Amino acid sequence: MSELRPLQGPDDPRLAELADLHPVVDPEALDAFAGDESVVAPVRPGAAVEARSVAQIQQALAWASRHGVPVTPRGAATGKAGGCVPSPGGLVLALGGMNRITAVHPEHGYAEVEPGVVTGAFRDAMEQEHRLFYPPDPASLDTCTLGGNVATNAGGPVALKYGVTGRFVMGLTAVLPDGSVIETGRRQPKDVAGYDLTSLLVGSEGTLAVLAGVRLGLLPVPREIVTVLLEFARIDHAARAVVDARGGGVLPRAMEFVGPTALARARVARPGAFGIGDRCGALLLVELDGPEGTTAALLDRFLDGLSHPPLAVRHARTPAERSTLWETRRQMSKLVKQGAAGWVSEDVAVPLGTIPSVIARLQEIAEGHDVAIATYGHAGDGNLHVNVIWDAPEHAPRGHAATEDVMAHAVSVGGTITGEHGVGIAKRAWLPGQLGAPMIALQRAIKRQWDPAGILNPGKVL
Repeated sequence: MSELRPLQGPDDPRLAELADLHPVVDPEALDAFAGDESVVAPVRPGAAVEARSVAQIQQALAWASRHGVPVTPRGAATGKAGGCVPSPGGLVLALGGMNRITAVHPEHGYAEVEPGVVTGAFRDAMEQEHRLFYPPDPASLDTCTLGGNVATNAGGPVALKYGVTGRFVMGLTAVLPDGSVIETGRRQPKDVAGYDLTSLLVGSEGTLAVLAGVRLGLLPVPREIVTVLLEFARIDHAARAVVDARGGGVLPRAMEFVGPTALARARVARPGAFGIGDRCGALLLVELDGPEGTTAALLDRFLDGLSHPPLAVRHARTPAERSTLWETRRQMSKLVKQGAAGWVSEDVAVPLGTIPSVIARLQEIAEGHDVAIATYGHAGDGNLHVNVIWDAPEHAPRGHAATEDVMAHAVSVGGTITGEHGVGIAKRAWLPGQLGAPMIALQRAIKRQWDPAGILNPGKVL
């Protein structure tokens, strides 16, 4: 790869050429483009531009390619792995202003959007205006963007039944580092002509191309949804229920686990969280959907299949009750960290049958390093959000050692270091341990083929 040549400050003569192409963000405002929601330290970029069109993305990338300036694409910066933290002296290419739903084709089952469309707003628009369902629902859906979701292959609770973002990406408009544009994918359910470059770009975290447009598949809106909170006295009973669910022949659309440490910290931060009693040691938030008149029977079959009946089964009887339960669940990341001196948030995913043993091992790791580990997440598809938390600054080494053990254990049982947050900067050191040297070498070769100058999001993933 060519040697990168970062910008040398606001007086760098290359910026005058960039400013002739389209407006450059005021240098005084660059701090707003420095970080994301991870613990990765923010980096003030050398410059930033806010793209409003494919042509502007092309111009910015062609300029960066000519001058060897590293480029970091940026959406809403809700990422948890440092994927949009810029390179020193680099250019941030902000895509939040490209926020139009450009076309909806109900008869074909897809919509076309720009990358800056907010995920929750898109889901609401599809349901309210077209009676169509876009399932992916990451916790930050009210602020995160569809382009960022595609770049990290984001998930969410209903990925259990419907799959993560990549399952719904039918095609992409992608701008290559030299400014050229490619169109990938399909407009119909089937297409096996040539290599699946769409799937390669999904989850590539801005390291291969900049996503300028997305074609997303849509489904009919489910006719009926039932939401229940299952309270368990013991964590192992709740963990076993996750595995039992598969054997019962019922696939919930969501099955969220909250362990005792996460539950206790959430209840301190928000008294009355989930509205549960003191006997509850762990819980599952379960949601099923289907045709009208079917969900009650599905729920009965689901409950009958559990090895350990829950202490209580609480139905969300109204939309408001359902909304309250899900709002608390979506706030768990913030609730469990309240008052902590430091933390590391991980999103391992493991084979479903290992869930009970993995959760037990996480408790042992916490005790062994004398830290708190708050575990919750999309346990129904094996995705656990593991928050290693310490309450005094001097305990940070314990927390990082515990995190190492968590990641090593996830890989040892056949799991992954990240189920949905991506690798970014925060997890790149662990990637070779999961993939091995031959796979890393192959991925580096793919990176060189797509980005020979190495300007796209350098230092991320690999």
